[in-house]
Amino acid sequence: MKIKLEVLVSITAMVTAVAAVVVAILQTQVMREEAMMEREHQRLSVMPAVLVYTGSHIGDTEGSFSVGLVNQGIGPAVLEGFSVEVEGSSARGWQEIIASGTDDQVHIAGDKRNVDGVTLSAATAGTFIPAGESLVPIKLDTMPENAALLRKFSENLVVSVCYCSLYKECWMASNRRARPLQVKMCSSQKTTED
Repeated sequence: MKIKLEVLVSITAMVTAVAAVVVAILQTQVMREEAMMEREHQRLSVMPAVLVYTGSHIGDTEGSFSVGLVNQGIGPAVLEGFSVEVEGSSARGWQEIIASGTDDQVHIAGDKRNVDGVTLSAATAGTFIPAGESLVPIKLDTMPENAALLRKFSENLVVSVCYCSLYKECWMASNRRARPLQVKMCSSQKTTED
């Protein structure tokens, strides 16, 4: 009887040890999955979503035109590149872009200037757009005739921006694309200044 009791205790100890190892393995797996879910949650909690738009207003006595970026995400967007093309060709500076896009009829600077107000904001690499905030690289206040020309011009205007999250995940957005396209990294883009 003594031997049977020792065997029973030994078997019970082995079963308990095996059960403890199985529980430890399962607990490690659960902890690993929880850590992965926590990292995913943290990544998503700082994800930006930039919308690129052009807008115009034509009133009876005044008009306006603007190009803007709105961060509709829940984290800040870090701009890495901003470019503007008119009918497939890049231009340097807003003066050249506006003049060439309106067949040399609208000028924002110089002797030929025919807009009332010009507001420029830098959209350069490293610029942060906080969640829920906007950046307007250019806004023009002008006459209704010029605003009509600028509205027509915006049909051929392609504004693109490459931006990244704080976790270095990057996207390309454009006024011609409904949703941002995720990219591995932002390639070097010309920045439109003026």
